This record gives sequence, structure tokens and C-alpha cells, in this order.
Amino acid sequence: MSDFDSLSENVVFVLKVSHESNANGRIHQHILQQTDLIHYQKENKIDKNFCRKEAKIQMKFSCYPCRKVLESVDALNCHLQGKKHRENETNPPDDLNDFEIINGKWKKRAFNGGVKRKHGGNDLSKRERTKRNKTERNMEILPQHTHEKFNEAVTYFEPAYRKVRPYYFTFVAHAKGRWVGRSLWDVFSKEFRAIPKDLFQTFVDKGFIKVNKETVSSDYKVQNNDFISHTVHRHELPVTSARIKIVHEDEDTLVVDKPPSIPVHPCGRYRHNTVIFILAKEQGYKDLHTVHRLDRLTSGILMFAKSAAKSRELEALISGRQVRKEYVCRVNGEFPADREIVVDQPILVVSYKIGVCIISPEEGKPSKTVFKRVAYKDGVSVVACKPETGRMHQIRVHLQYLGFPISNDPLYNSDIFGPQKGKDGQIGKTKEQLIADLIEKHTIDNWIQSEEYENSRLKEEHDSETQQDFEAMNENEDIDKKIIMSDSTSESKEDNVDLQKSDTHDESNIEKSKAKFNDDSKNEILKDKGTSDSKLTESSKESEIDQEESHLKESNCDTAISENKVASESHDNATTVATNDNNDAKTTINGNSTDYDELCLDCQRKYKDPPQDTLLIYLHAMKYSGEGWEYRTDPPSWANL
Repeated sequence: MSDFDSLSENVVFVLKVSHESNANGRIHQHILQQTDLIHYQKENKIDKNFCRKEAKIQMKFSCYPCRKVLESVDALNCHLQGKKHRENETNPPDDLNDFEIINGKWKKRAFNGGVKRKHGGNDLSKRERTKRNKTERNMEILPQHTHEKFNEAVTYFEPAYRKVRPYYFTFVAHAKGRWVGRSLWDVFSKEFRAIPKDLFQTFVDKGFIKVNKETVSSDYKVQNNDFISHTVHRHELPVTSARIKIVHEDEDTLVVDKPPSIPVHPCGRYRHNTVIFILAKEQGYKDLHTVHRLDRLTSGILMFAKSAAKSRELEALISGRQVRKEYVCRVNGEFPADREIVVDQPILVVSYKIGVCIISPEEGKPSKTVFKRVAYKDGVSVVACKPETGRMHQIRVHLQYLGFPISNDPLYNSDIFGPQKGKDGQIGKTKEQLIADLIEKHTIDNWIQSEEYENSRLKEEHDSETQQDFEAMNENEDIDKKIIMSDSTSESKEDNVDLQKSDTHDESNIEKSKAKFNDDSKNEILKDKGTSDSKLTESSKESEIDQEESHLKESNCDTAISENKVASESHDNATTVATNDNNDAKTTINGNSTDYDELCLDCQRKYKDPPQDTLLIYLHAMKYSGEGWEYRTDPPSWANL
């Protein structure tokens, strides 16, 4: 813990903040107490967990000269070391009085009768404004901020699956406050999934891991504002080959029927196998803005906006509860008939990392779902669901609470939640133990080696409804089995990590690692890395792309740096080569195939494709409607009993 005695008074204040929900479920922060840090630490201990939220109360720091709120001791230490803070402390900005703390954060005061001053570009998204500002200041714009990102990899089809050939990918991030002063190896080994130190050392030596675009040692101490990059050989998980159907399109919006198994946007081990990328590469929609999300395994209505302004408009309608949503699901057992069942139990996210929620009257957010049985036959019920709030996994958690979890829900229809599978919100264990048990059960290696995998429900004797459902999604669709290739060779010169031109790379080894892919292993390389993700569904708050502070995320052969935010990089000399034979299609760099990398752990293992019935759950968004508009889809085949 740092000593702040060297600070002057009236520079940093300690804030005691309460987090409370209003009637609409929105969280508001109220300052309960504000104390000068110099006086506070004379009577109180400040340790590394000082800012941890407990019982809706959180301690924060506020830097007065910089008008900045910081939510950890490490962040404060990092901030105080920064050049900007030292300048502001010596010469405070002239507009300090134009700021006030609103909802726990410093914000610019409103002017002109309560209307904030506009500086132009109001129709631009935050990402678009950042790109514009970088252009005006002659700052580098990475290819992942441009349409070049769609040219990174080759997509191809196999029966029932859409796959992506392995490709090189660079994750980037600016150093977090808690990383400052720690060695590069310490950050990688403790912040992300562990890899052997000798392999990490190899990545560093060959320049696959860099700091400020320079090769450093593994003992390098991370400094404030360091720019860290990690180039990895990336393998994406396969998804269903079902095409994305267009439900509605006008000049402002695009509405699609999302197939199951496909995430909405890049997250985790998915990038090109996401709705955003598929629509851009296969149907030409390259500038869509997300409005809302569906879980990866959920299908149905998904709305996009064609401008940032329209996106904000639709988001406001959804957050203001002015959009009516109707889903359909299938559960085991005889769901109560002839009346609506209302569940208003609060929902708490216990882990964003693995995406799991529980009922928690004490800590959860207000939630409400209305259920009504549509059909019942042979021990199976089809149920209509109308969520009135939009919590993560809300329908699935409320059905679990009723004792009717979705039939094939790999997460909430599990005895990990206890003998009653979480009925009435009873799980019989702590939140920490629940998370540990879920991680243990759904690890990739356990799934690959399990009897459940070998005896997959895909066997012929299994109920054929899942196969019929996928066939129905593909019915009357001309799914072209040829390669989806890049439109042109990437010619961007803005890459911050150039594997070919860097003087720090061992050229012979890098070229060797990108040698021609062995025919015998072609059919195995892209096999699903175990389907832990098929078994353990993604959070509906899937990891956001943050194009400005992109965190590094591991991709197994990678120990990449990421905390649920991803960025990409295309390579100066990368080209895409394709023929009508999928086996001959490869992404190449300087004429060498990128399908195989001798340092990649994924390339050295063989995986099976995920069984098709693990690519969906029986939950479908049937209809979204608002004042003067309505979008709906046909019911999925599994809903017809």
C-alpha cells in the first residue's frame, strides 16, 4: 500500500458512495460522505481492497484538480504518477467549476437551459468520434478500427458448421493501474490463464509479446500508460451453418432472425463467427450498431441500427420499458395452465466471467417475467415468456426458480445448483462454491474426456428433433459451400505489431511456424476446443469490443492480454487464397499458410466438433414491438409439439 502523506490537502478526497436501484431497476450512486484523503488516512486504514463494494456501499477516490473518480487503490497510485495529474496539480484547469459529481462521477455541467453544449458529431458513436479525433490529431488508427478487420480470416462451411481457419491476431491494451510496477511475467501469469514460463519466454524473445512496440524481457516492469500487445495464433469455435435471415430492413434499422450458437459480437473465442462479422462479410452490412443482445445459444429477433443516433433512440426505448418482448421456450414437465405465472424475483450476476446468475432478494436487481403455457404433450410444455425487465439470463433464471428450467439448458438445468436444480432460489452452497463447481464441471479437458461427450445425444437413437430444427433453419436456403474470402489484400500500414518486418523476430523460426499445413491435421485443427462454451452458455452481457482500450484475452496458444474486451489487427502482407475446394483455402502471410503454428497449443491438439444439440437451447425471441412497429419470426420447429 502506498503512503499518500506527500499529497497536499484538497487534492484527493475519499468518497463513500451508496448504490441503489430505482423503480425502473437503474442503479444510482449517492455520495454519503466526502473526506480529504490526508485527514482520512490518519484515522482509517487503506488497503488494496479498500474500494471493494460491500452491501451496496463502496469507497472511491476523487482527484479534484483532474476531476476524476478512481475505483481502486492501484488506479489512484497510477493516476498520481501520471504527467497529466502533475500538470493539473501545479496549474489547475480554468474550467474546474464547470464540473460536478453526478451519479458518482465527475461530469460537465449542463448549460443553455439544461442542454449540454454540442461540439459537433452528435450523430457519431463514441467509437466513431474517437476515430475522428485521432485523425484530427494525426494519431495511429489500428486496422481493427476499420473495415480491414473483416479481411483477417477465411470462413468456410462443412455440413452443419460454419468454421474459420486459424489466423494471426494481435490483442492490445494499455496498462491498468494494478499492473504498474509488476513484471510482465507476473501480469500474464496472474491476470490470465497460465502458460509455462518457458513458452511465455519464447513468445517474448520472438517478439510476439511487446511493450510500446518494442521487444522487452519477461522481467520488464510495467509502467504507467504502457501499450502492451500480444500476437497469437487464433482458433475460433465452430457455429451452426444456418444463414442469418433478414426479417426487416429500412434506411435506419436491420432486423434479423439470429440462429442459435452465434454470439452477437466478438467475445471470448469468437470473432469472425459472430453475427456482426457474418453480416458484414457475407451480406455486406459493415457499419451496424448493436441495440440489444441475445444469449449465444438463444435464437430469434435481433435488432441493429444503421447509425449511432438510431441506436441511441432504440436503446432508450428498451431501457425505458417501451419495447414489448415475447419469447417462447420448451420445458420438461406440465407447466401450470389457464393462468399467467408472474415471477418478480431479483436477479444477481454472481460471475460475469462465466456468465451465471442466481435469485438474490438481498443483492439482486428488480426483475419481472410473465409466463403462460402454450401447449403440453408427453411430459413437455411450450411456454410463452414476456420479460418486463432485461436482466442477464432473466427468463432462464426465473424458469429455474419455478422448477421448470429450459429442457436443454446446459447451465440452469443442472444439479450443480442442488438436488432441486435451483428451484425456489435454493442452491445449498455459497456463491463462491457455485462458481468453482461450474468452472470445474465445464472445463474444456473435462468435457472432451467425459463419457457424456463420447455418448453425445447426436447418436442416431436420440430424439431427432434437434437435427430437424437445424434442417428447418436451412430449408429453402442456398447456403453456398464455397469459401467466404476477403475482398482484397490488406494493405494497411498501421499495424502496431508486424510479424514480418519487426527486426526483433527470428525470421526463420516465424516462417517455419507458418509452414504449409499438414494435410493429415487439416480436418482436426479447427475442431471445437471441447465445447465448454457449448455447455456453459455465454453471458448476455457478452464481452464488449472496446476499440480504444482493447484488453488482451487468451486464446489458449495465446496467453493474450484481455479482460472481456477485444481488438484485432490485420497484417501488412496478409492475403487470402481460396479455391472451390475447402481444403485448398488458406490464409497466407508472405505466401506461407497461417493454418499451422508450431508454438500454438491448439495446433498440437485434436478436437471434435460440438454435437449439434449443444449448439442451441429451447429459447427463441419471437416478437419485439413498440409504438407503430412490430417484428416477429415463425416459431422454431421444437416449439411445435
